[in-house]
Amino acid sequence: MRLSKWFSAVLLAMAFFANTAFADYPSRGMSMNGVKAQYGEPQSVRQSADPVKKRWPRITVWQYGTFSVYFERHTVLHTVVH
Repeated sequence: MRLSKWFSAVLLAMAFFANTAFADYPSRGMSMNGVKAQYGEPQSVRQSADPVKKRWPRITVWQYGTFSVYFERHTVLHTVVH
């Protein structure tokens, strides 16, 4: 009986964290146009400022209210939740 209470507590915790961790954010591989269509215009946009070689692509960061989206060229690399 004791194990089943522990097990049910773990399942409830996993469900809670899964909902918050995998909320609706841009996923890796999405395009800039797809992100803009789904989430609207970003609050601010930053680009790497230094000259960039062809083998080192320019990184762009779109800031939204609760998260930031990092792009390599026109493809999502990472989404960071604040």
